[in-house]
Amino acid sequence: MTRIFTPLTVAMLIALTPFSGVVFAQTTKMPVAPTAPANPATATAPVAIQSPTDWIAYEDTTYTPVADEISRHLAAARKAFDAKDHKKAAAEMRAVADELKEQGARAAKADKARAKAEMKLAQDTAKRMNLTAKKVTAAAAALESGKITTLADLDKALDQAARADMEFRWLVTDVTTWYPVSEEPQRHFGSALEAYVKKDYQAAATEIRKATSYLRLEAGRATNEAKQALESSVAELDTLAASVEKGAVKEEKALATAFTHANHALALAHHVKAAESWARKEYDKAGYELKAAAHGLESAAGWAGAEAKAGAAAAVADTKALGDKLVTGATWAREEVAKGFESLGNAINALGQRIGSSKKAEPVHVGS
Repeated sequence: MTRIFTPLTVAMLIALTPFSGVVFAQTTKMPVAPTAPANPATATAPVAIQSPTDWIAYEDTTYTPVADEISRHLAAARKAFDAKDHKKAAAEMRAVADELKEQGARAAKADKARAKAEMKLAQDTAKRMNLTAKKVTAAAAALESGKITTLADLDKALDQAARADMEFRWLVTDVTTWYPVSEEPQRHFGSALEAYVKKDYQAAATEIRKATSYLRLEAGRATNEAKQALESSVAELDTLAASVEKGAVKEEKALATAFTHANHALALAHHVKAAESWARKEYDKAGYELKAAAHGLESAAGWAGAEAKAGAAAAVADTKALGDKLVTGATWAREEVAKGFESLGNAINALGQRIGSSKKAEPVHVGS
């Protein structure tokens, strides 16, 4: 049977085609090699983009990518539980609790150079992660005593609040954890559209929910307007996924609109993080954040249409090039960085104005 694409679908697919991994597959992109390293001794191999190998799916249709130690131990605990090895499951849960305590301690020791709002978030995160560690430890004891007999019971022990608190671990996660999966939301959005066109609404909803999981994680390390934008998109995507699953969404435009908002929020959040890293003279981290912001902007513009995509193209290209320099230790000029931040911020704000977002990228002062 021949599949018929509507004009809007065709336009979306054409607009999104140049993006890495959009709709059909994800392509690993390696940064451009620098021609003149500023300090070869500090240059390191760039962190590569990659997809997670596994997922944790909870009964309330929320997902967590297996992308760090906490999620790996959680996934192992659930697999051990399925195999009726409750002793191993309990041990993995205790490993989760230990990791939460360790990451909570790191959050509590936030660098004094961090902004006041970020320090408060880190301290609050430490408290919440320690409380969650106690819940996880209690769940481990319940597993060993036989009080937990089904995955539903295990999910109940790790209630929604506890899982939400665990997502705040992204605040203290290393770039080698978050950056490899930074392009995953867009990949899942593309897959969601493809499934929707096929009228496979269950698959489309699942792809939306997987994309949403990354926004939740990013919201955990965001502050102020960026955090608000991400949380607003999470709510919008949750509602969209439920409607798509029921077959209640009649126009593809509804998906495009929500995906535009989500990617714009991600671009805004990474722009803020890039500025924070720059202020701390963590130039390689600033580079990764800039590259992620550029990808978010590129993706958002692609969903917004050909005109928006064309308008953002120059800023996207320039930001990726600057990010590559900072990541690899190539030579850069302060004026170049200042221009890069300004260009990216203006492009994010121009797209925000086009889509009706009130959240704006603030000017970044790179110093002299």
